[in-house]
Amino acid sequence: MILTRITELRKLFDQYQVSGYIIPSNDEYMSEYTPECFNRLKYITGFTGSNGIAIICKNTALLFTDGRYLEQSKRQLDLNIFQIFDLIELKNFLHDGILGYDPKLFTTTKLKSLPPSISKLSPNLVDLIWFDRSAKPSSLVYIHKQEFAGESHNNKITKCRDILIKHYAEMLIITAPDSICWLLNIRAADILFAPLMLSRAVLTKDKLYLFIDPSRISIEILTKRPEIIVLPEEQFENILLINNGKILVDENQASSFIMDLLKDKIIEKVTDPCQLFKACKNEVEIRHAVNSHINDAVALCEFFSYLSSLTNIQDFSEYDLGIKLTEFRSQQHDYVSDSFSTICGFQENGAVIHYKAEKDNSKKIVGSGLLLIDSGGQYKGCTTDVTRVITIGAPTDEQKKRYTQVLKGHIALASIKFPNDVVTGANLDVLARQFLWQDNIDYLHGTGHGVGSFLSVHEGPQNISLRSNVILKEGMILSNEPGYYKAGEFGIRIENLMYIKRNESNDNYLEFSTLTLVPYEKALIDYNQLNTNEINYITQYNQKINQLVYPLLSEAAKKWLLNITAS
Repeated sequence: MILTRITELRKLFDQYQVSGYIIPSNDEYMSEYTPECFNRLKYITGFTGSNGIAIICKNTALLFTDGRYLEQSKRQLDLNIFQIFDLIELKNFLHDGILGYDPKLFTTTKLKSLPPSISKLSPNLVDLIWFDRSAKPSSLVYIHKQEFAGESHNNKITKCRDILIKHYAEMLIITAPDSICWLLNIRAADILFAPLMLSRAVLTKDKLYLFIDPSRISIEILTKRPEIIVLPEEQFENILLINNGKILVDENQASSFIMDLLKDKIIEKVTDPCQLFKACKNEVEIRHAVNSHINDAVALCEFFSYLSSLTNIQDFSEYDLGIKLTEFRSQQHDYVSDSFSTICGFQENGAVIHYKAEKDNSKKIVGSGLLLIDSGGQYKGCTTDVTRVITIGAPTDEQKKRYTQVLKGHIALASIKFPNDVVTGANLDVLARQFLWQDNIDYLHGTGHGVGSFLSVHEGPQNISLRSNVILKEGMILSNEPGYYKAGEFGIRIENLMYIKRNESNDNYLEFSTLTLVPYEKALIDYNQLNTNEINYITQYNQKINQLVYPLLSEAAKKWLLNITAS
């Protein structure tokens, strides 16, 4: 089937005067997790990862992806058809002919990473051969109540208009769906696992245009958001063209197609102001995050207690366990959905960083080994993301050593205090890797990503990685998730979410406060590797879990928790 689709695509090359075609994983909204109808990369290659680029030439087919997905891509792609490379090698790709691309799917920044001989094409060539394509999402748009948002949409609009005034501009273009949802305090379900609304917005000094199918906007929204002028998406270009003043646009969010529309306009390239505003959570959002993580911990503890009681775990598959965990989460207050498809990998599958167990092709939990479970939930006021590893049977000395090294890095990052307004994620990333680096080993993903407030589980601009250049600020929520992966054998990742707060003894310093309240796997900790501070951290963490989570558990889960948190 994949080969047939590639063959049909290649038949178009001569007509459009190209010798190859470039297909990214994102859609025209630059979504990380793409709706099925826009997942052109999956349609052409079979690859389901959230970051990849395929280059289909007349005689070759290549896929470029990052370190998180290299193992996954080798499993999902037909290696008789595709060659697989790390994304960093894309800039070295040489091609004699012209490669076509859809300018609606690339930002000008991303275009710089592509080979030089490229030509923009319209329409999208994949769309021309995709005859059974599903419809564009059109989920119900609804109000995100201020009791969860903590700030009115009018205040948010005012803050963005202040940006217009500061830059002497007439218009701000907002293309990121999470920015629009945050700005207007509205949500939808256009993306699986994320309450996002695929749309665009334009803000002027006296108007706010929302470009979306008007039939999706209820009378309630029109009544409670009278400031919004709702127009079909087709009107977006017209509104841009009639403006004659300075336009603010984020070239890292807007497609090169949009940037081309503005080529004769006065523009100033800025960072989408909504991105930083929403990254710094207010007190109400932090309070909901704290409370929802307690509920999330109840679900996880009940789930792990259930696993520990199974006498027939060999009858369960990785997929079965993911479904069971969702059942426990769905029983929690204000639960809406999972925040991503649960990653449940046993033994060698745990080493596939973004492994996804399929219903009809999922490993049974047979024999001993490590079980890695990375999961999260969407609650009305919070988004969660947590990873734990448990051992089935007795762990090996190597597994205990690596788990403890990962845990030491995890604790080092969680415990750091750092000066306000000067520190980036790149400054802190080494804290989590240092103990692995001592043995000349590493992990091929960032240490932490930003997390939204009932929005995307992966949120920018903040992150903790070797390449991060964003200043970390009070109120930001980030993950803390170092890991270790031994291909073909096992994977380890320990992930908590944490938020940044002021240091109580010094206002000029910041620190992390951990939100996740799920115990670590005691059977995998080698206490001989830990120092006194690390042991005290685990003890205090367990005490906090027992204080906040224990009273909410079933009797069986209480017994499980007391056992795993006992010294």
